[in-house]
Amino acid sequence: MRILSMIALVLVTIPSTAQKKVLKRIEAEVTGKDAGAHISFLAADQMRGRNTGSPELDIAANYIATQFKLYGVKSPPALKGYFQDVELQKIMKPTTGKFLIDTSAFTLGKDLLFVSGSSIDKQSDIVFAGYGSSEDFEKVAVKGKVVVVYAGAEGKADVGEALITLGPEKQSQAYSRGAIALVEIFAIPGVPWQGISNFLSGQRLSMRPKIAGTIPHLWLRNSTRFGLSDLLKTKMSKGQIELKVNPPIFIHSNNVIGVIEGTDPKLKNEWIAVSAHYDHVGVRRGVGDDSIYNGARDNAIGTVAVLESARYFSRHPPKRSIAFIALTAEEVGLLGSAWYAEHPVIPLKQTVFNFNCDGAGYNDTTLISVIDLNRTSTDQILKKAALSQGLVLKGDPAPEQKLYDRSDNANFAMKGVPAVNISPGIKAFDQELFKYYHQPADEYESLNMHYLQRFYRSFVYALYLLSAEPTKPTWKAGDKYEQAGKALYGM
Repeated sequence: MRILSMIALVLVTIPSTAQKKVLKRIEAEVTGKDAGAHISFLAADQMRGRNTGSPELDIAANYIATQFKLYGVKSPPALKGYFQDVELQKIMKPTTGKFLIDTSAFTLGKDLLFVSGSSIDKQSDIVFAGYGSSEDFEKVAVKGKVVVVYAGAEGKADVGEALITLGPEKQSQAYSRGAIALVEIFAIPGVPWQGISNFLSGQRLSMRPKIAGTIPHLWLRNSTRFGLSDLLKTKMSKGQIELKVNPPIFIHSNNVIGVIEGTDPKLKNEWIAVSAHYDHVGVRRGVGDDSIYNGARDNAIGTVAVLESARYFSRHPPKRSIAFIALTAEEVGLLGSAWYAEHPVIPLKQTVFNFNCDGAGYNDTTLISVIDLNRTSTDQILKKAALSQGLVLKGDPAPEQKLYDRSDNANFAMKGVPAVNISPGIKAFDQELFKYYHQPADEYESLNMHYLQRFYRSFVYALYLLSAEPTKPTWKAGDKYEQAGKALYGM
């Protein structure tokens, strides 16, 4: 009996001993000095804030790819090199716009917002098609007509999904069925019209449409005005749509992707996507003496988490395979991750987890923040990794802001991939945080690299534990993305 007890004790302590060795190795190889060197380059004034579409963002992409090559991280077989071309378009502000439903006129800027598409000036029949799902379109004849639908999906309050994913899908369906324009009624609860108006009213970037042809795509403010309310009741009306726009300017940017194949015969077929966006907001004239928004916290810190992980696992290959993804165009609408989700270089069905690193900064160096706890089965692993560096893992500091759906992890989650967003410690959205968040003061020199060293070691250790965990990460029961996960993995 004593021998059996000793054997059992040895079996229990082997993983602990092995993990201690891994921790010592991580602490020897993941240092603030190395991480700081990367951040100081990415957040230097010469990088001019790494705005999407800028030459400086291309320099950052080349820097990341060079590090992958230096580490011996391979490029994905689906790509020629480390760059995934992300096709974007710069949408120009319309000069005029009006939508008439019966005798009710809705004007551009006040009631009507331009999403994308071409100029038009036509009198037309108008039809209402629910939420614009495939089933809704099957029930309505839209050829030669303006089709009006609700924005988003029934029962969902996700404005990012409504704009980035569902909107283009509806526009494509309307175009393929012969509609002359798509108008979406913006009735998503909890999101103010003014906030949407501020985003859509100026020049901006979006993903390039999947189809060559296009039709005007507009968002309409929800109201009880006669023309709109009558359309919702009768499902049809007559009116006119007038819109004059300049054609979009097509630009290219890059997601930067490296891969390391796992060592376990079974687990190597399962992939963890480690991601962070490397763009920021560029140069904004007229804001004090310093006009460069360097983006050290947002998100050179996250980009370096990807780089430090890639360097460590290139020397010590994981059991699961890992894709290291530096994403472009997060600051202009999560576009790099949206593109990747639509064009994955690793099949999403084989991608068992997205470990995203992005944040507004930090104001508590005793914490690591995860947006959000209680969504996936990985909470205990992440807590263990934080504790290994004397840090405490805390959840969402501001649930009312719906931060989970405002970073790149959301585009993985919408496809069903269990995902978390992790960042340095945020106890509250206070003055200390906003002193740096999207401000010129967010420079390398302002960082606490001793704290960030502990953060990076925790990040790499968490990734080690995730890669070695025998069971796949899963959504918690009842999570809003649980059903998408079941659909993706055939559960």
